[in-house]
Amino acid sequence: MRTGAMFCCCSFRKICTQEQIRTGNQKKRSRKCIAVAGALLTGGCLYVTYEALSLRIGLTVHTNAVDSEKLKSYVYVYREPALPLARSGLTDLLKWHLQRLAHRLHEASAWLLQRPVEGEKCPCEPDLAEVLVPTSHRELNLSPWILLKRCMSGEATQRQKAILELSAIHNWDAAQYRSVAQACDPATTIILARCKDVDRRFFLPPPRQQRDTRLDESLQAVLLNLPTGDVDPCVSRLTSLVLSDSSQTRTRSEAAHWTFVGEILPGQRPSTPVSEDQVESICVKVILQHSKLPRRCEQLVHLGVLDLLLRLIEQDGVGPQLQHNALRVVGNLAMQPHLHSTIVQSGWVRVLVERLQSGRVIDEALAARALANMDRETVREHYPDGVYLLHPQQITTLNTTGDVLFVHGLLGAAFKTWRLRDPEASVHLSGGKYRDVSQCWPKSWLGEDCPENRVLSVEYDTRLSDWFLECPADSCNVSINVCCRRSLAYRSREMLAKLQVAGVGEKPIVWVTHSLGGLMVKQMLVDAASNPAACDVLANTRAVVFFGVPHSGSRLAELSLAVRFVLFPSAEIAELRRDSAMLQELHKRFTELVRRHGIKVLSFGETQPTTLGMLRTLIVSTESADPGVGEFETVPVDHLNVCKPEGRHSPIYQRTLELICTSLAPQQATPSGGPDQL
Repeated sequence: MRTGAMFCCCSFRKICTQEQIRTGNQKKRSRKCIAVAGALLTGGCLYVTYEALSLRIGLTVHTNAVDSEKLKSYVYVYREPALPLARSGLTDLLKWHLQRLAHRLHEASAWLLQRPVEGEKCPCEPDLAEVLVPTSHRELNLSPWILLKRCMSGEATQRQKAILELSAIHNWDAAQYRSVAQACDPATTIILARCKDVDRRFFLPPPRQQRDTRLDESLQAVLLNLPTGDVDPCVSRLTSLVLSDSSQTRTRSEAAHWTFVGEILPGQRPSTPVSEDQVESICVKVILQHSKLPRRCEQLVHLGVLDLLLRLIEQDGVGPQLQHNALRVVGNLAMQPHLHSTIVQSGWVRVLVERLQSGRVIDEALAARALANMDRETVREHYPDGVYLLHPQQITTLNTTGDVLFVHGLLGAAFKTWRLRDPEASVHLSGGKYRDVSQCWPKSWLGEDCPENRVLSVEYDTRLSDWFLECPADSCNVSINVCCRRSLAYRSREMLAKLQVAGVGEKPIVWVTHSLGGLMVKQMLVDAASNPAACDVLANTRAVVFFGVPHSGSRLAELSLAVRFVLFPSAEIAELRRDSAMLQELHKRFTELVRRHGIKVLSFGETQPTTLGMLRTLIVSTESADPGVGEFETVPVDHLNVCKPEGRHSPIYQRTLELICTSLAPQQATPSGGPDQL
């Protein structure tokens, strides 16, 4: 019995041990299966993810066009931080976070956009900014958006008032100026740019463009894409001149003359290459002529002319004349309203503001013309090339009551003719047209003494000799071809059309002229008398000031004709022959208009000879400078300085100012005709 019991116990223990071993093996197998399945699942997921990312990268297309489009819309931020948090104390940091919180709460509730600007605040409306942020910090943070909303909405008068208020702010930080610059629409940006002493940070700088090619080659590429069949012969000649030296043309020329021995034939090598500066100068001249045609302006913009001109003026060592031509191109493009947005986006507005505040007379006038052509809210007129606004160049609350127009003479310019008197006067046959002027008295003095009048200055090309003629189409014999482009009749008709576009003739006018400019004004008034479309110019003419005008001719023409086979006198000189039948007929008709319309006349004549290189002569005699109507005075100076006063108290300026003020006085009635009042 005892042995059987022991056997049963051992058998039962063995059976229990085997069951435990079998159960442990099953758990091990289950763990191994789970581990293998988990590894397979994880690896599969990683493999699928890798393949998806690889497929996405493989299907991504990178093109230069996409990058260029991104660069156009990219806003470049200044490098300086808006708020140096690392150096700020705990109090400033807390205030900054409170301002951010208040600003986000205002944006979330759209409190600024849901109520009128001038409306009164309801007492039941809680203002979270008053609780979270002190008043001074809240106004500093929210004032840009309040002013910007007033500038971009509402009636025109309130809108302009808000823009003037915005332009007077100079104590914002850089972040606030950038925010306003990014949010402004083109019309608001343009009006803001014409405000006096506006901060330049209101305007975004030009975006940085990829510059893979040389500037001269890019300008030549623009000319290659412009048509030349329906343009001026001078433009075609200059285009062929500059393109004959382009890399594409040289390559075709060398390929055409390449022989089987691998050398260029003798006598067939390309001409001496033009320098890079000369290529850029000629290209800008051609582009300037194309920009005068409205049908070419949009094509020039599409070809990237705005960006190329920005590159040009940013270069070191660029001459002032080349920079002025670039500004003239922008002024011509600004006459097309559909291009204003493109000009603003290109960054040119900031450049124009910098030039308008530069203190240089020529840069200020060119920038003021371009901005005035883009401003279609406060300016109704357009200013074509050659018509420059001297006053007012910024937005003003005064309403102009009259126009004072300055017309220069032979070898003159819109700015240098009307500067202060030179200590020693000399004239050269070329150059010096765009040299900077120390002080332009019509801009500096009349703008202060007669602020209610608009002051304009016109410009046209003149020369003494055809030795320096750039275009053969400009050379002609006035006695044979009365339609010569540099004849007095042609220039007068062209200038009269430009002045009408600028709004001349809508208000009373006083003309201030020097030398050949006086003859042009006389011809314009005579043409206006027989042209119904321009009769307002004559009807609103109140007075004319003549400085050294050769009413009956000049001795300079006689000297030029005596040596005509050496000097080759220009068309302008040929028309100034003494006792010319054309000048006599012109003066007779002008005198009749003066007496019929009661036009006041004030004339000045020189008494000193003028130095012309090695020649010293009296250009306009006293008899020729006296028109026989109005008042006449002699000045002991030469021909060049007769229109340049020594100072503000000079008799020349005081007599001219008196005539302008009395002629353009608002209370003066329009003359009804009759005998000469002088």
